[in-house]
Amino acid sequence: MILGPYWQGFKRSLVTYTRIPLKVDWSDEIEHTPAVCFLPWVGLIVGLVSAWPLWFDWSTSLQALLMLLTAVLLTGGFHEDGLMDSCDGLVGGWDKEQRLSIMKDSRIGSYAALSIWFSLTLKWLLLSEWLQIIPDSFLGFIYTLSGWCLVHVIARFIPIVLMNTLDYVSLGHSKASSMIAKLQPSQWLLALLPCLLIGVLAFSVFDLIITFVFLAVLLLLMRLYLRRKISGFNGDTLGASEQVGEIFIILCLLVSYS
Repeated sequence: MILGPYWQGFKRSLVTYTRIPLKVDWSDEIEHTPAVCFLPWVGLIVGLVSAWPLWFDWSTSLQALLMLLTAVLLTGGFHEDGLMDSCDGLVGGWDKEQRLSIMKDSRIGSYAALSIWFSLTLKWLLLSEWLQIIPDSFLGFIYTLSGWCLVHVIARFIPIVLMNTLDYVSLGHSKASSMIAKLQPSQWLLALLPCLLIGVLAFSVFDLIITFVFLAVLLLLMRLYLRRKISGFNGDTLGASEQVGEIFIILCLLVSYS
């Protein structure tokens, strides 16, 4: 079956990056497309499911809060956990080995607590402001839904770029190592497709191009920072990059519609 490897890869991605219960055969003998190819598609599902508060005539602050809460519950705080571990390690460690060691520690330090508070607060405030300026109409609803989905789609494209342009580093065995993959051109297209399809609904063509330009700058800064701190990336820093990406795209939406 031609679509079989794609379906197997998508299921692995969905089970890994969300709490959606699916039965997956993890045998290496099962042919499958690398699961990371489908990260943006998983983001599309997360965006669609967590957008349910938009159907109700509630205040934008309550809508934003419930949208964020639903997304966190749906993913099990997968990327938020990476952000907290990364901030503890990257900021609190004195050298590469110590930073990686701190990131493997499950305890929450002060930098982790500060990072998650500021991250969630920023997303809630920015999202509330953005929802407030969207016109209350059917077209406005389409813009809002596509924009919210785009936040999760593009944010999950960022880790793919990092894992394909940096070296993987870790202390001993890591659960993330089995999900790391260098993509082929066709697989890059598969990962980029939802970013473009949803992007043209949420942005004008000009705004979408500008967003990708600034996204490229953000990616460059992330790569330089990670190279300097740990000479590459690990699973936690990929999760942190996704969280930074969510804030970045919500900010782009707010600026675009202002």
